[in-house]
Amino acid sequence: MPIQQKTPQTLIDEYLAKRLKEREAKLIYMLEYAGVLCVREAKLNPGYIDQTGNLRSSIGYMILKEGRVVSRSGFHQEKDGDDGVREGQNFLKSLIANNQKGLVLIVVAGMNYAAYVETRRNVLKKSELLAEELVPKLLRQLGFKVQ
Repeated sequence: MPIQQKTPQTLIDEYLAKRLKEREAKLIYMLEYAGVLCVREAKLNPGYIDQTGNLRSSIGYMILKEGRVVSRSGFHQEKDGDDGVREGQNFLKSLIANNQKGLVLIVVAGMNYAAYVETRRNVLKKSELLAEELVPKLLRQLGFKVQ
């Protein structure tokens, strides 16, 4: 006696699509959480003296799905750091073209001197370490296999 499918294939496909969408939404929420914590870490625990507010204002994150922005935050003006807000947002936009596949979390400090300061003081290094620890842990909690 052969096995016979009683459930219409369209119902199976709809169920699987719904479950996939739910998991994707949870994954995006988790990446948003990680992004917020990374930005918070960078802004609350800088390793440099913030004179103008530009460097701290240039810190933010973005989540891309297949090259489209699904979430972004940060870039709040600190002191007189309106240049930092603009530079951070522009730098983040410039990274979209290189991240066209999958789900991507990008955290930046967008001032042109951020890399120089990072060689001497903490700008995003502690945030990077936080993300390296936090993201795999959160992925496991969501049921993803992480190496």
